[in-house]
Amino acid sequence: MQLRMMCRQAAGFSLIEALITMVVVGVGLLGLAKIQAAAVGNTQISRVRSLVALQTESLAAAMHGNRAFWAAGGTAPATFSVNSTASGAVITDSSNVLNQTLSPGQCLTGSPCTPQQLAAYDVQQWASTMNGNFPGYGATVNCTTTVGVPVNCNITVTWNEKYIAVNSSTASAAAAAAPTTQQSFTVYVQP
Repeated sequence: MQLRMMCRQAAGFSLIEALITMVVVGVGLLGLAKIQAAAVGNTQISRVRSLVALQTESLAAAMHGNRAFWAAGGTAPATFSVNSTASGAVITDSSNVLNQTLSPGQCLTGSPCTPQQLAAYDVQQWASTMNGNFPGYGATVNCTTTVGVPVNCNITVTWNEKYIAVNSSTASAAAAAAPTTQQSFTVYVQP
């Protein structure tokens, strides 16, 4: 009789064992959900960084395409900046070449553009595209413009990224410091 009683007790799980198993599985599923959320957040950050790199390279390609302006030492401005605003991008250029206003289709109908007009058009189109995709970005282009020396430029784009915390202690520390971090991307161009 005792042998039969012992076999019956060893035959199944008790309620406590089943509850412990459910807790362990629940904690594991919560961990998987946290990993999934972190992966989605990191994918978003990677997407933005890749698009900023592609857009910056498109400005470099436009500079290569207009060597008459960018590669002729002394023609291109030594420095210009682009800042994003709610109403559009603002181009600050001390030579007032890149921030000149072009009428729609001015260089596309009949009369050819000057290299200065083409450069202004390229920079304005680039700034408009950047403003549409990355509100709040900023860009600075520094070029060497010494005559007789090959022109080279550094294009630096800055933007804000939201901070993604790994755990609650880093989340509270990051929220106290800043909810976003400023990132930058620099490309060296020799038109």
